[in-house]
Amino acid sequence: MVEVCRDIDQGLDALNRKIDQQNKRLRELERNQKECCENKDKNKNNNTNNDLEKRVKELEKTSEALKKGIVETLNNFADIEETNGSFTKAFQGLYEIVIPLMETVSTVIGFLGEDD
Repeated sequence: MVEVCRDIDQGLDALNRKIDQQNKRLRELERNQKECCENKDKNKNNNTNNDLEKRVKELEKTSEALKKGIVETLNNFADIEETNGSFTKAFQGLYEIVIPLMETVSTVIGFLGEDD
């Protein structure tokens, strides 16, 4: 159970790092776009802006894909957790059946006596 939680935490940490990288990259692109607008003539600005707009759109698509991936990953972890809980309950049920059975067998063997 602890291992599953640890794996979930590691997965979330990795996804958060990727989102932070994308956000940093987007901020850098926005800064570059602002500098280009201030320092270039209108034609160059239009070309650069078009390129930057394309890049920003691609980053936005990537960001959305990452968000979707995070949601799907969390849903998968929830399914794993639910399955793990079901297995735990099943094993507890088996344990509750096996222990009385072992005690009964032990009693029967004790009643019949042991062969020496």
